[in-house]
Amino acid sequence: MKKYRIISLVLAAVIAAVPFTGCSNGKDNSSSEASNKQEGLAQTEIIAEIEEEKESNETVFKLNKVIDSGKTDEEGNRYLYLDAVITNNTEKEYELNILNNFYILFPDGEEVHFDVRTQLYGQNNMDNYIPNPFKLTSKGEISGIIGGFIVPPDKNNFTVCFFPTQDVMTDKESVIKVVITADNIEKIVQPQ
Repeated sequence: MKKYRIISLVLAAVIAAVPFTGCSNGKDNSSSEASNKQEGLAQTEIIAEIEEEKESNETVFKLNKVIDSGKTDEEGNRYLYLDAVITNNTEKEYELNILNNFYILFPDGEEVHFDVRTQLYGQNNMDNYIPNPFKLTSKGEISGIIGGFIVPPDKNNFTVCFFPTQDVMTDKESVIKVVITADNIEKIVQPQ
């Protein structure tokens, strides 16, 4: 009888562990990628050029450039960051979050979202890096490097998308999109 009790306990432990292991697709899932697609949420798309200010929902967004930090993961994917200015034109302070408010969209419809590994690298290796999440004071702005994203080495054409949600994280009625080409990506040379 004791033998069956031990077998029952082992089976219970295995069954309890199944939800924690999940299914693996062979990729490293340690990032903070959103599982749902962002494309198609916004009713209004605002197209901007690099270094062009665009306003929506009383928030002004300007993407100065995309930065390739020179850091890669074990598969050769690049750590990319956004050099941006975001201005709050409201009378209230609110918080933005890279995972909720930004994503990269490739021409084939694939999306890439914030990856926490890039924040750890950015905080330790990049001047003017702004950790996630960040607050925008009333009538204030932030200017610096935010993100980042882990992107395959062969993908140099994509769109940076920003939802100006203010303090309502689900307000994704408008999106500001900036089309990026290889010319808009500045590579930082890492010291040897």
